[in-house]
Amino acid sequence: MVGVLGITEAVDAMSARDTLIASVTGLLRRRGVAGTGVNALLEDSGVSRRTIYLNFPGGKEELVAEATRVAGQTLTTLIRATDDGRDPAEAVQGFIDQWKLQLAETELQAGCPIVAAVLGRCEAPRAAAVAAETIQDWHAILAERLIRAGADADAARSLATMSIAAVEGAIIMAIAAQKTDALDDVGRHLAELTRLYLPGA
Repeated sequence: MVGVLGITEAVDAMSARDTLIASVTGLLRRRGVAGTGVNALLEDSGVSRRTIYLNFPGGKEELVAEATRVAGQTLTTLIRATDDGRDPAEAVQGFIDQWKLQLAETELQAGCPIVAAVLGRCEAPRAAAVAAETIQDWHAILAERLIRAGADADAARSLATMSIAAVEGAIIMAIAAQKTDALDDVGRHLAELTRLYLPGA
């Protein structure tokens, strides 16, 4: 079962609810919202149909929204964890390295669940709203980190926007090309650009 950023869970070590969330997250990453149906979930998770509706009476939409929330929290924690005394340019590279590892572990098959939720807005609007809030959180974290390092506030917000867009775009390009060169390019150029906006860098 594919989780988030290298987390692979054993079904027998998890509650039914956690198993369902992990399974939906993996399906979102590989198939998107449209491909995350109840039948696919039953096959991937190994739980019963009754278990799905006992834990998530709202069915697919409720489950996808909750999986998006949990995935967003996990990824936000990873972004915060890169702020360990490194300069912002190194922190961005650290996050990119995490994604390169995850893409390798999933054989370049599984992308970002937050992007998947955004693209599935027609079928799962609640999940898309959660995803939008998650991206706003990422933006705030990155902008605040840059401001703390000495960047101008407007430049920090703009650079945070570009960093998120570039990394997420590079993940999609890596899956399309079946190699991680795009992430390498983005990491290198984001580091260079970030240092241009930091005093004394």
